Amino acid sequence: MIKMSVEGIGIDPQNNPLVLLRDEDHKTFVPIWIGPAEAVSIQMELDNRQPPRPMTHDLIAGILRDLDVELVKVTVNDFDRSVYYATLHLRIGANADRLQEVDARPSDAIALALRAQCGIWVSEQVVDKTGIQVEEVVGEGGFPSHLEGDPESEEISKLVNLLEGVDLSEHEGESGKN
Repeated sequence: MIKMSVEGIGIDPQNNPLVLLRDEDHKTFVPIWIGPAEAVSIQMELDNRQPPRPMTHDLIAGILRDLDVELVKVTVNDFDRSVYYATLHLRIGANADRLQEVDARPSDAIALALRAQCGIWVSEQVVDKTGIQVEEVVGEGGFPSHLEGDPESEEISKLVNLLEGVDLSEHEGESGKN
């Protein structure tokens, strides 16, 4: 497993939101496509903004906290047929030696991990299948400035370029629907 953090939220050329994870060395990025509501939820947490009423991920984080359940870590463990799979690793009460694993969508797992301030881990298999390797040169804002190697990776290069300075303000109105 590779420890990653959230680099930011982006929009692909078809206007689909994604969350971009990065490793600690800023050499590997993993894009995960997510829904608009989850993008808003993740971005609000990244911006330390609180909604007037709890969003779903705030509610779940509050329930876990009130029931003495600790979100220890989240893992993105598989990518199959264009679908990512994640797991929540929960410590329930004082039983510190045993973790309960719960299947989750990566978008929900990441939104909860940010609220619980726990680690986000991605399997080597997922990184091998979906990761974007970048040169040591990192552009403004921590985003990769250019890709190394394969000149046929023009589509990935476009995706990475789109991630610079993305504004989600057009999606913020959707958060009140749920």
